Amino acid sequence: MKQKAKIFVLLFIIALVVYLIFLAARESRPPTINQNYQQKSYSRIVSLAPSTTEILFALGLGNKVIGVSQFCNWPPQAKDIPRMGGLMNPNYEAIVAAKPDLVIVFDEMLKPDDKFAALGIETLAVKHNTIHDILDSILLIGQTCGVQDEAGKLIDDLNRRMEYIARQSQKRAGPRVLICVGHTISDSADKPPGNIYIAGSDGFYSVMNSLAGGQNAYTGSIPFPAVGSESVISMNPEIIIDIVLDEQNRIDSQTIIKQWKNFSRIDAVKNDRIYVFSEDYIAIPGPRFMLTLEKIARVINPEIRLEEDERKGN
Repeated sequence: MKQKAKIFVLLFIIALVVYLIFLAARESRPPTINQNYQQKSYSRIVSLAPSTTEILFALGLGNKVIGVSQFCNWPPQAKDIPRMGGLMNPNYEAIVAAKPDLVIVFDEMLKPDDKFAALGIETLAVKHNTIHDILDSILLIGQTCGVQDEAGKLIDDLNRRMEYIARQSQKRAGPRVLICVGHTISDSADKPPGNIYIAGSDGFYSVMNSLAGGQNAYTGSIPFPAVGSESVISMNPEIIIDIVLDEQNRIDSQTIIKQWKNFSRIDAVKNDRIYVFSEDYIAIPGPRFMLTLEKIARVINPEIRLEEDERKGN
């Protein structure tokens, strides 16, 4: 059973990283907004990604969502909405039966043989490869669905909070940060992580790392490189942030930290600066990326005061 569990985790990591690389490979394309949007009063919306579902609810459109992807679990109300497949494998039969007047997808899904168009279903395509893409998609969804004022307020709030963190963080020398997005997890603390994938020039985690005042320990150009033990030692990160998703989180975080401590020569181990992030929003490129940014900022600069700290201090 242990061997099967290890194989499952490895396959999950490979699938996650392949998908992230697929998204990041599109980073060279400039973000675009459909300036010819047609504002309508949509009342039956299907969202095929957790991030777009979160945007819809954040804009006050949750009561119009009649279908979501199998991975949508936030906000809690989304758990009660009918599931209609995933991002890469939508359940077309269920979607047609629901009679939506709008389906929101990622632009990667709209291929030359677009099935939605063939079925006569109106779609809205967005991109969530980068933070800039997320903000653009909030605006586009808001414009399309007639809540552009709410979209503007949400974008202004996110921009303000990002700028606040950047101002606070740039006052300090940036440590070398390694952000791990996947690895095999042993049930033994004596074994270091294997099959390690890290955030390189991905445009999402790397940008948040920079905003929070960190320097990427990896200086290459690959979006999500696979690295071995020697590479980790060579990069000598001062901080390690390990993103451990629910599907992997069978081992408690302290055991995972002990596994990283097998790299005894690196500064992150010497100074006890290894952190495990397991919250679901960490891997969802939606409005809650701000929670991830704030979490990274606290790790990099423990003494930083964020907006919520300022409010509590008043």
